Amino acid sequence: MVAACPGCGRTTSTVFQELAERIQAYLRAQMPTWRAHYPGVETMQVAVMGCVVNGPGESKLANIGISLPGTGESPVAPVYVDGEKTVTLRGDGIAVEFQRIVDDYVRATYGGEPRAAHLTPERKSIPVKALI
Repeated sequence: MVAACPGCGRTTSTVFQELAERIQAYLRAQMPTWRAHYPGVETMQVAVMGCVVNGPGESKLANIGISLPGTGESPVAPVYVDGEKTVTLRGDGIAVEFQRIVDDYVRATYGGEPRAAHLTPERKSIPVKALI
């Protein structure tokens, strides 16, 4: 199931529309193959959202989601896996990179393969002074 942003004033550029269509077309094309090899993959929920205003919230609710750049925004797209931000894609290859991440997610989640690094949230530690 793909939840996609319908677009609004922030997504009037063709960048979002082209990226969203490209990602959705890829998912539709891959699903028959995935179903044959990865039982349960048809329950996967993917969010393809159009900007950073509502996109992160919707993306966190999906198994895997992306918030694409809106009109006038630089090509930056945070990716969420199982509710956690894992990576931010930048530049012209956002759609291709997201497709690779989805492929890795399918293999790891439904095929039992080890998780790729970009599927795991980066945990940062912050030094804390001891209170005396």
